[in-house]
Amino acid sequence: MVQGVTRCPGWLTVLGSIGLVLFLAAPADPATAAKKNEPVAGDWPAITAEERAMMRVDQDPDADAVILMRERTGKVVPKGADTVNVIEFYQRMKILHDRGKEYGEVQIRAGKYSRVGNIRARTVKADGTVVPVLPDQIFEKVLFQIGSNKETAWVFNFPAVEKGAILEYRYDRHDNAVIFIDPWFFAGPEFTLRSRVLQAFPGDMGYVSMCSLCPADQKPQITPWREGKSKGNLYTQEIRNLPGYKDELMMPPERDANARMEMVLAQWYGRASWALGRQDKMFVDWPSVSLYASAYYNDAIKSGLSDLKPVVAGWTQGVTDPQEKIRVVFRHVQSDFRYLSYASVIGASHSISTILKEKIADNEDKGVLLAAALKVIGVDPVIALVAGREGGTLNPNFFSLSQFTHAVVGIPQGTGMMWLDPTVAWAPFGFVPWKDSGAAALLLKGLQGELITLPAKTELSASRYRATVRPRMDGRAEVEIEAEFLGEDAIEMREELAPASETARDEFLKEWLGDRRPGSLVKSRTFHDLDAVDQPLRITLVFETGGLVTRADDLLLVRACVLTCEDSNPISRGQRQHAFYVDPGWNREETVVVRSPEGMQPGEMPAAVAAKSEVATLTFSCFSQEDGARCSRQFVARRSRWPASVQDNVRKMFDKVVEADRTAVPFRPADSAVGGRN
Repeated sequence: MVQGVTRCPGWLTVLGSIGLVLFLAAPADPATAAKKNEPVAGDWPAITAEERAMMRVDQDPDADAVILMRERTGKVVPKGADTVNVIEFYQRMKILHDRGKEYGEVQIRAGKYSRVGNIRARTVKADGTVVPVLPDQIFEKVLFQIGSNKETAWVFNFPAVEKGAILEYRYDRHDNAVIFIDPWFFAGPEFTLRSRVLQAFPGDMGYVSMCSLCPADQKPQITPWREGKSKGNLYTQEIRNLPGYKDELMMPPERDANARMEMVLAQWYGRASWALGRQDKMFVDWPSVSLYASAYYNDAIKSGLSDLKPVVAGWTQGVTDPQEKIRVVFRHVQSDFRYLSYASVIGASHSISTILKEKIADNEDKGVLLAAALKVIGVDPVIALVAGREGGTLNPNFFSLSQFTHAVVGIPQGTGMMWLDPTVAWAPFGFVPWKDSGAAALLLKGLQGELITLPAKTELSASRYRATVRPRMDGRAEVEIEAEFLGEDAIEMREELAPASETARDEFLKEWLGDRRPGSLVKSRTFHDLDAVDQPLRITLVFETGGLVTRADDLLLVRACVLTCEDSNPISRGQRQHAFYVDPGWNREETVVVRSPEGMQPGEMPAAVAAKSEVATLTFSCFSQEDGARCSRQFVARRSRWPASVQDNVRKMFDKVVEADRTAVPFRPADSAVGGRN
């Protein structure tokens, strides 16, 4: 390819609904620069008569709100000795229902190697009154801080949020990494009328663009661009009338359900890459991606071995068995370093000396640290970048680090490989987390890098509860819970509880219980095997609560479900646009033993319930016993995926689940009780 020639081979269809375009920037004519597409700082686009009059969305009549416009405008420009992607984000939303008031609170996170600033926001009330968000009402919130590592988010609330109000805001973001452009997801959480992404880049840079799930008839525009001394091309892609990507039960990852645009750097004329060992040509195939990440990871490992050797010696002191040494090293990397999660990787790691000092490691640091520690004990590991199942499906024709979520480490064993994921802090040794099971990965072997599929393994995961309920005549009840968590469920609970202080544990349990039984008062709690990751996690919890007991004359009704209940159907009535994903699977068992209040006996037991759909099954039954009643509930959803067309059956199943979970066991005075049914 020759610099100065614009090349656009068309909107190629790859893998069905995924398009790839390779283009290089040509020198721009200032007269045709597309500055008109870039919003002016401090200005707000005029609100149209249609926007003022809109009170519903025909395509989604039950919508709480509608996104009138989402836009991101970026430009890759020099900043001192660096090259930075300077981005402005803009969104305008209209509240259509009182439920939409939840959008009045906004939280903006910068992400990895980027920073946010220049936030501006305002409310335009239904009568046209403009109420701005004042600068002193925009706060930087610390999400966590360990040593010098701090993650923050900017938070603000729109004033005067009401039905018919328009909420709009914009902010700037500077991304220091330009080897790929962060994905732009076109749809927001509500129906989106118009979404647009604009990205400018200089003439010496060439990007491959992927528009995944984009309509075939809505192609991108590539026009000349110039700003100051920078000139090149401007890429514009706009999509209209998009269903919202909502936070609903069993939704696919956003990458699999929401149209998105991504770019990866393929050419950079005159720029040499130390990691790739060449000039001009950047990410053009998977071996080049592998070589880039391998170079930075191996450099971190090599330079950090001297710092790591005495640390590993301390970890393995007194351990002689080679396999046990691997276990010990893996456990320390898992649990000794606070995990900092990110959605994607950039092919680089902090230095090992920094990781050891700060005691914190991100989605790449963990793998690099584990690989280095294994080298110290004489093991020759490999690193793989994983497109985790939580992140969505990998496109094998788009050669970008942005598709991967974290790094794992492989240890050769015979003719195969044992894979260890140090980012899951409380997983047993050898446990395959659901996000890795059957996931696509890039095996890093320098120029020999290749795409592989990690082994698929179904681990047993379950939450089991035994509740003993002692109802009182005042409508309250004392409940003792014996809970047992296995597999992924145990990992999830340990992630919250194991590293926390006693006070933080109490707060977590209070919130956890409050989500299930609002207004409960915890009296005592005991953890069993909290740090023993090879064992199930068990918790004994005693609390007082309301909402389980109803009194009517001489009849006492006691709910037969305590913790795993569905109070309303979690599947919306609106036409579902997305497939049903169950990742990971669910297995929730609850046994409720209701002790008879003094002087009372159980009446006739409610009928058994069985509910089933393509995605899950529920069984529920109650039996009387000598000292009261015993009810059993089991809800099972196997890990799999189903098309959106099964929505009606899933809703019908959950209607039955809600009905079953509202079931109450009757108690009457002993001298008038009807014998229980077995």
